[in-house]
Amino acid sequence: MADKKRCFTIMIVPHSEESTYSIRVPLYIGQLVVALCVIGLAAFFVLAYAYSRALTEAEEAAILRRVNQAQQDEIDSFARQTQQLLQQMLEVEELARLVSEKLGLRLEDGKSTSRKEERSPEGRNYASRADERILDRTADNLAALEELLPENTVALQTLKEEVDEYNRRLAATPSGWPCGGRVTSGFGMRRSPFGGGYRFHYGIDIASSHGSSIWATAKGRVSFAGYRRGLGNLVIIQHGYGFQSYYGHLSRIAVSPGQVVERGRVIGYMGRTGSATGTHLHYEVHLHGVAVNPAQYMY
Repeated sequence: MADKKRCFTIMIVPHSEESTYSIRVPLYIGQLVVALCVIGLAAFFVLAYAYSRALTEAEEAAILRRVNQAQQDEIDSFARQTQQLLQQMLEVEELARLVSEKLGLRLEDGKSTSRKEERSPEGRNYASRADERILDRTADNLAALEELLPENTVALQTLKEEVDEYNRRLAATPSGWPCGGRVTSGFGMRRSPFGGGYRFHYGIDIASSHGSSIWATAKGRVSFAGYRRGLGNLVIIQHGYGFQSYYGHLSRIAVSPGQVVERGRVIGYMGRTGSATGTHLHYEVHLHGVAVNPAQYMY
């Protein structure tokens, strides 16, 4: 009876008229099956959880790799840009020196030269060196830039100011012919055309057709525009830097006192007013109040 209590019976009842089947199974086998089912279900959930965590970690790792690659690319690009900027600064330094030499100017050498030698292209930590970390190379390049920028800025600013000054002086220096025509009398001692021996001629006489244009030979401000005994209708232009130019015997004046004129601006027309034996322009150049030979500024 004890053995029968520790068993259970499974009955199979077919829908047909066949007889019923019954199977007697010991109780411990049922318990074993239930235990195996529980263990299998628990193992399934554990494996499912582990698989889910593995997928999540793999996805996070992929995202991190993409982010890291993007940051690496950005840093690499930044390092290359700093390298190119350093090279361009060297080229700017060289260009500044070439320009200053062509203009006859001088830049301060001192620290700029020595630092340039200390940080030659072979000595810089360029981003292309394979044996250094990108961030270290970038930091070194930026440090070099921080040293070079101030001195280059000062040097180029000095050069710009000196070039501007040179251009202003050049614009104020009489240059070229004040009119078309031919020279009929030069600068210096000559026989007076009105008799009475020799007299000093303070300018150059240029003859051409009556009414032909006369133009300013440099930028400046008209200081006089009117009639003056001897030179007739006269225009005087103050150019700065000690330069003045005189245009005499004009038939008509085309500017007024105080007016600023550019080089090549028509200021009057050729005539023979004042003490003149024929139609011509009397042209003078003064430097610091002293008449000088205009020919040296015409040719």
